[in-house]
Amino acid sequence: IVSINISGQLLQQMTGAQVKITEQPFLVSNAQHLNQIVWTMIGNTIKESIYCVSEAPVSQLRFVCLDCEQKNITDMVPALNSAQDLTRSAGFPTVVLKLSTVNANWTGATVVCQAALNGGTVDSAPATVDVRYLRQPHVVDTSGQGPVLIPSQGYRFYVECQRGADGFCSQSGRRKTLRCNVQSHPPATTFRWLKNGVATSGNGAEITIGTEMIGHSLQCTANNGLYSDIEMPTSQAVQIDPYSTARIVQDNFQSVQQLAPFQAGNRIEMNNEVTLQCVVEGNPRPVVYWKLRRNNGQIVDAPCPQGYEGNYQEVPVNTLGGLQSSVMRLKSTCTMRVSNYSFSGQYWCSACSVVSQGQPECSPSLDTPGSSVLNMQVQGAPMQSDAPITIEQMPNNNNAIISVHYCAEPVPRPPREIVFNIDQNDIQVGQRWENFRFESNVQNSTVGNCFLARLQIAPVREQDQDRNIYLKVQNQFGTKQIPVSLDSLLGGGSVLSSRLSGWWWVLIGLAILALACCCLFGICARMKLCCFNESNKLIIRQYHANLTCFSVNVRSTLYGDDLPPRLYHQHQVLPSSSEKAPSQRSPSVQEGLNYAEMRLADRAPEVASSSSMRITAPPPMSMLSSGPPTVISARTTTQPHPSVVNSVV
Repeated sequence: IVSINISGQLLQQMTGAQVKITEQPFLVSNAQHLNQIVWTMIGNTIKESIYCVSEAPVSQLRFVCLDCEQKNITDMVPALNSAQDLTRSAGFPTVVLKLSTVNANWTGATVVCQAALNGGTVDSAPATVDVRYLRQPHVVDTSGQGPVLIPSQGYRFYVECQRGADGFCSQSGRRKTLRCNVQSHPPATTFRWLKNGVATSGNGAEITIGTEMIGHSLQCTANNGLYSDIEMPTSQAVQIDPYSTARIVQDNFQSVQQLAPFQAGNRIEMNNEVTLQCVVEGNPRPVVYWKLRRNNGQIVDAPCPQGYEGNYQEVPVNTLGGLQSSVMRLKSTCTMRVSNYSFSGQYWCSACSVVSQGQPECSPSLDTPGSSVLNMQVQGAPMQSDAPITIEQMPNNNNAIISVHYCAEPVPRPPREIVFNIDQNDIQVGQRWENFRFESNVQNSTVGNCFLARLQIAPVREQDQDRNIYLKVQNQFGTKQIPVSLDSLLGGGSVLSSRLSGWWWVLIGLAILALACCCLFGICARMKLCCFNESNKLIIRQYHANLTCFSVNVRSTLYGDDLPPRLYHQHQVLPSSSEKAPSQRSPSVQEGLNYAEMRLADRAPEVASSSSMRITAPPPMSMLSSGPPTVISARTTTQPHPSVVNSVV
């Protein structure tokens, strides 16, 4: 920012160009630069317009915020960019900024007007933003809480009313201090209080009232100099009513504990229904909160409808005075079914008055029971506790301790009523089976009827994750089996995952192989390769046709016993069908074979290293029935060998 200002000032000194932020669109030589930009919000409107003027040859005037990013002001930059260009109508470079709304957090931001000149920029002197406003005031109490909004009746504040024997409020009750709360800049300095619309004495921001204001309305006005005396913003009217502290008139706790299903010692079996009632009175209309202090001292909401959601029935009140009728008496009912051990504890009800938007005023306190309470001790079959099963692994070895939480009343009696079962093998407290040991069974330190069973595993083995383990607890009301999954406690099924990983690899490999075969098949079909080649298909069809037309008879004996061996260059023509014995039936098509014979003797070569070999090939199809065999000559190199090789072509 400093470097930009210095460069802009140097360019301005060199060119003599001026840029100013003004209240009116005057020539830059006659205009007075504003060091402070004031925006005043009257209601929801802004009455000020801000101008930026300069002189030729500058152009592209615009407003720029120098420290909005530093002050985390995000909505000011779009507002500054909405400035309108008035250069054509004014006759010199001019822009105007007319805003419909501004934000109070803009106060303190630094703004300049920037112009383009000769490829650079010229900045005006900085101006500080000051947003002035005054919002509608509100009447609040000393803690900053507003009045209570009652549907169809409006806002209400309450003054304590201590009734005498005649039923009227006495003047000795506590007085209430109210304050006129208003958001403004600069801060409001003038306040005025109105009783039933008429100004009262006192101009301070606070007022103290008592029973004399009961039945009247109260308002306040405030000003910080932005409004005239007759236009000062005024708060909403607040009605002042008598406040009679909510209190409990009676309850049915003692009578309920003396009747069924309660037993001696405040005990009650599960799945029974209990109905509690409290009668309360007060003004404004009281509400009831039901509370439970468990055996571990924890205070929670009882399983009953609370506050405005409760079940209420109005009870008539004897009228003793003119204001006595404003006190309301209600009977609140709480019906609950005892379903588990969390219902055990101490119950009470609190009568509360909502006299402001803050926390209600209750008697007795929501944190401390009063003199009348109901004690309940639930008994029944064992149940698993809300606490999850935990595992504690030893850092220096491969041992672990499993902790299983359960609740039971009456308490299970060891050793037979509480056992760990491991693969159908029961172990009692202190016993061991293989690497498992039932270490202990201790009472929970925070919950009276809950316990903790500890199973030690020393050492932890891989096969332990597949074992079937559960804690079996029983008493006179029933039995409960709590399963223990070592697979999830010791690593979330990692062993099973490793076992399955091999099969997954096999399946993946088969899938890849099948995909490759399909791709190869498609490529061959597309490029007409292998069996998809037309020439190969033609050869195969010709071969099958030849097999169909011809059948080859190969005699098992090449020579008869009475014929001497012949040299390899001699050949024999098979007799024709006419020379065969009459008993032999020749096939429909004449067949024949030519033989090539080679005899290598155990003697050194005599003349030449090469000789001629005559190979008799099958005759063409037109020559099978008659004609001499075809002889193919080839030059081969013969080597002496002690054996005779017969080749059939």
